[in-house]
Amino acid sequence: MPKQHRLLNDLAVIEQQLSKLFEGSLHINAGEQLSGTWSPPVDIYETPSSFVLTAEVPGVNSSEVDVKVVDRNLILRGERRWEGDAHGEHFHRLESVYGKFERTFNLSERIDVEHISAAIEQGVLTVVLPKREQSSRRIEVATE
Repeated sequence: MPKQHRLLNDLAVIEQQLSKLFEGSLHINAGEQLSGTWSPPVDIYETPSSFVLTAEVPGVNSSEVDVKVVDRNLILRGERRWEGDAHGEHFHRLESVYGKFERTFNLSERIDVEHISAAIEQGVLTVVLPKREQSSRRIEVATE
């Protein structure tokens, strides 16, 4: 068998194996992807007056998110619901995550928990954690 013919034959075998592997991953049960929990990615940065937390929550409405403070812990909780209408269909790829999520962050004493605010815009939850104003007072040192 000529060298070029063997190479083409080997490539054909590899292509068949890859096709079988790919075909095996094509039939995804949407129900398997729709349950369970997930953890939205979060960024936290500091400004002169506050800390700002952003969480990626695509497809989640403000009514599906609960933001609260319990015992100096900030808790983000919610759910991304499946909105598809694909009963009886087979997905070829389903990488988006659905289901409930929860993240908890320990808050510093520097945070003014009474003035925390939150909003969702374009799939990003933004929580603004204002810093407490630093109060200072001069203390006289008495002489004996």
